[in-house]
Amino acid sequence: MRLLFIHPPGNLELEYGELHESGALYPALGLACIAAIGLEEGHEVRVIDAEASQLNAQMVMAQVEAYKPDLVGFQAFCTTQGRVSELAAGVKALSSEIITVIGGVQVTLFKDSFMADPVYDYGVYGEGEEVFRHLLRALPDRKGLGDVAGLIWRQDGRCVINPPQALIKDLDRLPMPALHLFPLEAYHSSAQLRGRKTLHIMTSRGCPYRCVYCSSNLIFGKTHRYYSTGRVIREIHHMIDDFGADGIQFYDEVFTMNRKRVMALCQALIDDGCPVPWTCFTRVNLVDQELLEKMAAAGCYQIFYGLESGVQRLLDLVHKDITLEQARQALGETRRAGIESVASFMLTIPTETVEETEQTIRFGIEVDPDYVYWLTTTPYPGTGLHDLAKKDGQILVDDFTRYNVFNEIVYLPAGRSIEEIKSTLKKAYRRFYLRPRYIIRRLKGLHKLPPWKLWNLIKSGIRMFY
Repeated sequence: MRLLFIHPPGNLELEYGELHESGALYPALGLACIAAIGLEEGHEVRVIDAEASQLNAQMVMAQVEAYKPDLVGFQAFCTTQGRVSELAAGVKALSSEIITVIGGVQVTLFKDSFMADPVYDYGVYGEGEEVFRHLLRALPDRKGLGDVAGLIWRQDGRCVINPPQALIKDLDRLPMPALHLFPLEAYHSSAQLRGRKTLHIMTSRGCPYRCVYCSSNLIFGKTHRYYSTGRVIREIHHMIDDFGADGIQFYDEVFTMNRKRVMALCQALIDDGCPVPWTCFTRVNLVDQELLEKMAAAGCYQIFYGLESGVQRLLDLVHKDITLEQARQALGETRRAGIESVASFMLTIPTETVEETEQTIRFGIEVDPDYVYWLTTTPYPGTGLHDLAKKDGQILVDDFTRYNVFNEIVYLPAGRSIEEIKSTLKKAYRRFYLRPRYIIRRLKGLHKLPPWKLWNLIKSGIRMFY
């Protein structure tokens, strides 16, 4: 079959708002992993990334018509589901014979509602690779659809949700993401990351933590599974040798979840000569001085921490399962290891008062990361945070395509106003970034960034401050 995967039209301003010039644009790893399954099963596969290629819907449809696919696959998030549905309708308008398949977190969260839309023939929920593999094998005669775990389909006009697919235990048996199908020259990392061509890689799946604002465990489970060290090293070399990457961002949700595994990976990178600098995401309760120094020796220069709040009551409310003292200690140890830190905070958590917002801002200044993001709380559908937001305050926006932590204010805690929150955000950025001591410290490290990234940081800063 001829398979086509489409990432919908969009732009960085939709995702990052006033910070769009410093935001990242990466290939969709989920689609890349599913596309690799299609190739492994012997099919012809293409990818259209309309956002990266700056295509509108009409341009996408022209390419679909020219390619004449047998199957078109989509990945849906709450912010993109409207655009994805429009494209699926366009595909069906071209030919009702084209098979349409939808996957992603929104399908997992809202299985029935997606398959109520006739523009989709099949839905894939949960971890998608093996579901899609078995769907491809069942499609020729349609006889084994009921046996494809993780599949949503129709039988005699009735929506059928098959039992879930078991999580993949041996991740090494999966093919590497089919990044070569994407327009790699169009992508870039966020402006605070070094390197002219940083690509991202997932080396593990799953998170056992219970943060109410996250839905990751619904896709990858509350387990933590990871690729072998050898597989990770091979994939890094693949991105360097074949795609010209000069930087790596480990996109694992909690990179240091398994300390022994990270120590072994870092040693392998050291033995390999630390081919490129890299960054990662993790939690403040999962690092220590020895581990951080090992990571720095292996090429790590920046870590992103989700601190979320400077108020212990609010951290407990969202089940973050960290303490303020752990945050202080982790950022101090990160600095002593010679690694930059990026911290994000959720302002206006349900029940948060004006005084608690101020406490969070003061805490962010106290722990003094190299970069900070002050974000308004966005209660994404299907999460526990959405339930909390409905109990306290007011959800202002029902259109989930407008839910974005960098952009529109979609939720107000009781007693707060949009004007007050917008003003507080501006002041928070100014208070953090315009400190003379901070400016002097950052000037010493800015030469490590490519000039165009430095310029984008400056422009984004001006927008946020003024």
